[in-house]
Amino acid sequence: MKKILALVIALMIACVGMTCAMAEEDFYIGYSNMQLAEDFFITVSNGLKAAAEANNVKFEETIANRDAVLMAQNIEAFLMKGVDMVIDFNVLAETGSEMAARCAEQGVPMISVDCLYDGAYFFGVDNYGAGVALGEGACEFVDEKLGGEIEYIVSLWDSQSGDTIKSRCTGVVDVLAEKYGVDEDHQIWIDSLADDVKTGTMTRDWLNSNPDAHKIVFVGQNDDRGYAINNAVETLGRTADCIIVSHNADPASLENLEAHLDGDTAWVCTASYNSHLYGEQIMDMALRILKGEEVAQSEYTKVSVVSYKNVEEYKATL
Repeated sequence: MKKILALVIALMIACVGMTCAMAEEDFYIGYSNMQLAEDFFITVSNGLKAAAEANNVKFEETIANRDAVLMAQNIEAFLMKGVDMVIDFNVLAETGSEMAARCAEQGVPMISVDCLYDGAYFFGVDNYGAGVALGEGACEFVDEKLGGEIEYIVSLWDSQSGDTIKSRCTGVVDVLAEKYGVDEDHQIWIDSLADDVKTGTMTRDWLNSNPDAHKIVFVGQNDDRGYAINNAVETLGRTADCIIVSHNADPASLENLEAHLDGDTAWVCTASYNSHLYGEQIMDMALRILKGEEVAQSEYTKVSVVSYKNVEEYKATL
């Protein structure tokens, strides 16, 4: 009986030891998020939460609503709480670089998502490469819908995001301008101010100022801008004059493509960054960093171009 009791006690001690060892493997990650209003950010947030739970990671999220001061305050609060890592998805290059330096002072690594910060690891999109891929995908529709000619390329982007994010539009413009001979005077850049209502107003104003333009390519920095552009184009009855391409493959763009499998839409394609995999991939990168493994400074997600011609095939992979 004493032997059995001793064995039970030994097993209990071993289990306690294993629990402690497991606890020592745990990490505390602070996620500084921009917002939870747009689909892409919601998907990434949900993916990170699921990945944190699956990996026994303590996870805390804050929302800054693209406010640089609030973003800095949130990250400072994380540092005060003793996080092991900060992940930031505010896409504010200047403030992000400052906070990456602040984290480094505390010995805390940072991963920036979709925007390069000096001194931080990066996960996200090769923005220019994604733009090139989307531009190449758009050529098929320029040929089919606009007769292989472009009068104007109009890009709506958010200046606060910086040049790195802008390059996802630049890549599209470069491909189309070279292939179809569009000079700089006919490459129009409009600051969307990160506002869908203003994006729609600016689009309508530009179209009303150019009533004789009939071969126009609109480039949206993301699908929220694409949605606003498309609404303006449809409202003015200019669908036949335009094609629209954008980034993210959010539900709104996919729903539009599925609703127009016959191609009767100006919003013809979107670049997918496979956002449903972001959380899993970012958490994997974070854990490798925290465990001291060798990790490249930048890691990239796969980019796919989705149009009304392949949207059903794409949706089947989700």
